Amino acid sequence: MVDLKDYTLDVDLKQGVVPISKAASSLAALIKRSRANHQPIIVTQKGYPTGVILDVDLFTALRELADIHLENETVESATPSETVEG
Repeated sequence: MVDLKDYTLDVDLKQGVVPISKAASSLAALIKRSRANHQPIIVTQKGYPTGVILDVDLFTALRELADIHLENETVESATPSETVEG
């Protein structure tokens, strides 16, 4: 599993937000930038955020964390709650 300490989910508002037209024409460079900076890049359409470019290692780590979280929720919901008699 990737060490998430090497990554930040904060977005660089100067270079980490790009319109979809620029993303389409420079996708390879944006992927390289995301990997090099260990940061996601937000893609906008008509001024609104519509997508994210992530390093595949970060994406995989986030999926693994989500799976662990879901497994923990499933275990917790399957465990009968203890009642306090008083």
